[in-house]
Amino acid sequence: MANELLFSRLGGRTVTALRESGVTAEIRIEDDATALAVGRVIKARVSKVLPGIQSAFLDVGQNRDAFLHVADLLLPGESVEPTDPAVEVESEDDEIEGGNGGFRRVRRNAPPGRPIESRLKAGRELLVQIVREGFGAKGPRVTCFVTLPGRYLVYAPLAPFRAVSRRIADPVERERLRAIVTSLPGGGGFIVRTVGEGASAQAFAADAEKLIATWRRLSQRAAEAVAPAVVHSDLDLFLRTLRDASASALDRIIVDDDAMLAAGTEFLREIDEPLLARLSRHPGPESLFDATGVTEEVDRALRPRVWLRSGGTLVIQQTEALVSIDVNTGKYLGAHHPEETVLKTNLEAVAEIARQLRLRDLAGIIVVDFIDMDRPEHRAQVLTALEAALRRDRARTKIVGLSDLGLLQLTRKRTRAGLEAVLTRPCPACSGSGRLKSPETLALEALVEVRRVAGAFGDGPLTVTAHPDVTRALRLAIQVAGPIVDRSVIGRLSIREDLSLSADRFEVSAL
Repeated sequence: MANELLFSRLGGRTVTALRESGVTAEIRIEDDATALAVGRVIKARVSKVLPGIQSAFLDVGQNRDAFLHVADLLLPGESVEPTDPAVEVESEDDEIEGGNGGFRRVRRNAPPGRPIESRLKAGRELLVQIVREGFGAKGPRVTCFVTLPGRYLVYAPLAPFRAVSRRIADPVERERLRAIVTSLPGGGGFIVRTVGEGASAQAFAADAEKLIATWRRLSQRAAEAVAPAVVHSDLDLFLRTLRDASASALDRIIVDDDAMLAAGTEFLREIDEPLLARLSRHPGPESLFDATGVTEEVDRALRPRVWLRSGGTLVIQQTEALVSIDVNTGKYLGAHHPEETVLKTNLEAVAEIARQLRLRDLAGIIVVDFIDMDRPEHRAQVLTALEAALRRDRARTKIVGLSDLGLLQLTRKRTRAGLEAVLTRPCPACSGSGRLKSPETLALEALVEVRRVAGAFGDGPLTVTAHPDVTRALRLAIQVAGPIVDRSVIGRLSIREDLSLSADRFEVSAL
């Protein structure tokens, strides 16, 4: 089946879905009011320097200060030593969201030996780029190593080397691209993006010229701006996705909005005519995502349980520190050999786990509890299958290993909020825990509160108002209340049901 990009726009929200062979693999959502901050270049002001963790907090004009580690600090006048040209530079070009190019070895090596407190003081202004959005109580993370993505190149004005994306595997093509990128004029660093495979030298030169001009304009705005101020933002989600798309990997691009069709046509006419030929308008009247089944798949992606074809299940739970994925055989009982049943379920789970990581945009530390496998060759087979399945993921992933208990640890780079965080909010009743106190627990708490109120307000009547589930448990609790509440207090207690109250609340009043 075809690979296609679907774009829908409604009420100031843009949603894009990447479908591979008829299955939704990735979802990205962006609201106009809260466009992706990653990739923004900001003239910031240092709020606080923390020598103990060799970091600083910067005012970037958001509700929380940004975090800058000393490894990401480069001041005017400081230089970065180029890496050994024989060493392959690791590129993150395929996971760029608004300019987060990858020059990790340069960042980690520069400049050495000097603590942050000797280089940076509160009140100083810095030009930084957001490389990770804020999550939970954490603010965004920033770097001084600005990177600007183009169609075929990522430009790093402060990084003195040229390299080719590690995702381009053909050695002959790599040599051709390395020669082209090395010969590009101008200072700074360039990395050839994956979409640049097969592009002409003229296309690279034109892309480099545009990126250098963007850096000049950005630098001029920064010189004139008053910190904190945004001096550069990347394209919106629609155009950003088109810029990063590869014509060879897509059969169709479908939009459901006339304005998007016009903007996409103009944009692709300038950067990629073959890709423009694949752009079309969804005719309706049924919505694009309903017609293609994306809406239903998004709904399923918000549920913790995922059913496998064999009858096995995945249970996915997200916490602030990590994501846990539990693999179960579920309804699948196999035939005569339990170890084969376990292997088949785990292998089926591997493919679905790789898909769910992309679909839900799960990131950070991820722990997978596979069904225990006794045979080492089965564990090796599962690891090999997972490595192969993760190659389709544009975000960088790293498998740490599979323990004897069947626990696998991996990491996946985080740059933005995942699907659950974008589409949902914590439950106001349970504060996001997913659990509520039982009616029996609330009934006992209500009796304790009755005792406190009775002691404070004398001999008047008392009333407990609660959800019917709680009042039923309360009436049972009163029968065995014992020393919790004096019987004279129980005699003047009234119980009132109120369906409007949530099942985790009660109210005690003295009339």
